[in-house]
Amino acid sequence: MWFQGSVLASVALLGLFIALPDLDRVSYTVLHPAVLLLVIWGVCFDGTHVWGTYARTYLAPDADSRANLPGRMVWLWLLVGPVLAVVDALVFEPSPSLVLESGLLFKYFLTFAYLWAYWHLIRQHYGFLVLYRRKSQEEGLALDTVLLWGGTLYPYLIFSLSPAYATTGLPHVFPEAWWDEARLLTHVAMGIFLLVMLGIAIARRKVASIRWGPKHLLLAIVIAFHNLVFLTLENLLVITAVLTLFHNLQYHRIVWQYERGKDRIPMGSVSVYLGLGLLFGLVWYGPRILGTASTTSNLVCNVLLGLGWGIAFHHYAVDAIIWRVRRSPRVAKTLDAGARG
Repeated sequence: MWFQGSVLASVALLGLFIALPDLDRVSYTVLHPAVLLLVIWGVCFDGTHVWGTYARTYLAPDADSRANLPGRMVWLWLLVGPVLAVVDALVFEPSPSLVLESGLLFKYFLTFAYLWAYWHLIRQHYGFLVLYRRKSQEEGLALDTVLLWGGTLYPYLIFSLSPAYATTGLPHVFPEAWWDEARLLTHVAMGIFLLVMLGIAIARRKVASIRWGPKHLLLAIVIAFHNLVFLTLENLLVITAVLTLFHNLQYHRIVWQYERGKDRIPMGSVSVYLGLGLLFGLVWYGPRILGTASTTSNLVCNVLLGLGWGIAFHHYAVDAIIWRVRRSPRVAKTLDAGARG
C-alpha cells in the first residue's frame, strides 16, 4: 500500500496540475493556483519527509540511529546556493531562468540541483529493490537494477532535449540545433537497450523462472509513472513536485518501519512528528515558493532558491548514508523487525 500504492497520490497531483492553468516564468506569482498547490505539497509532504530524516537521526534517542552521520561540514551545503547566487549577481549577466533571471553560474547550480534531486529519487526506489532482493535472497548482478536506471533516465534525457527544457534557460551539453537528432538517437538507444535486456534475460533463462512479486510491481510502476509525468508535464517545478510526492510517502513509511523496529514511533508521538514536520515545511517552503513568487529582485529570488536547495542537499547527503543496508546490517535488521511488527 505504501511502497507501491503511494504513486496514486502522485497520479492525483498530476491530474490537478494538468487541470490548472499552465505555470511559467511570467505567470509564477503567489496568486497562481499551481504555485499555491506547490506550497501545499512542499509544506505537507516534502517538508515533513525531510523532517523524517531528522527524527530518524539527529533527534533519535538511541546512539545506533545517530551513528555514521556525516560531520558538521555537511551543513555547509546550506550556504552553497546563496553564495553562488551573490557571486552570480556580481559577475554574470542575467538572462531568463526558471524563476525571474540569473546568470550562467547560478543556472549551472540549478542544473546540478535538479540532477541530484532526480538521482536521489531513483536511488530510493533502487533501495527498495535491494530490500526486496535481500528478502528473496537473490545474488549476483540483477537485471532489475539496470532496467530501473535505464527506464528512468530515458524520460529525463528526452525531456532535456525538448522545447520545454529550452524555456528553463538552463545550460545543456549539446547545442539546441542538435536536439532533434539527439532525441532520435536516444529513442533508438532505448530500443536497443530493451532488446539487449530481453536477450540477456532469455540467455540466462530468467524469463521463465521469474517469480513475479512486489519488486517487479514496484519496478513497473516507477518506470511507467516517470515516463508518464515527463510526457504530460512541461514545467520542471511541477514535474519535481509530482515525482517527489510518491517518494515523500514512501519515505514516511520507511521511517515508520525503522522506528517500529526500535519498538517506538517517530519522536514518540505521531502528532508531534507531523506537527513539527509541518512547521519545518512552512519555514522551508514559505520562502522557497511564496518568497520567490512575490519578489521582483533577481538576487533575493536566487538567494532564496539557493537556500531552499541547500536544505535539500543536506537531506540528500545524510539520506545517502543512513539507509545503506550493506554497510550497516543493523539497519536491515531494524527494518525487518519493523515489518514484522
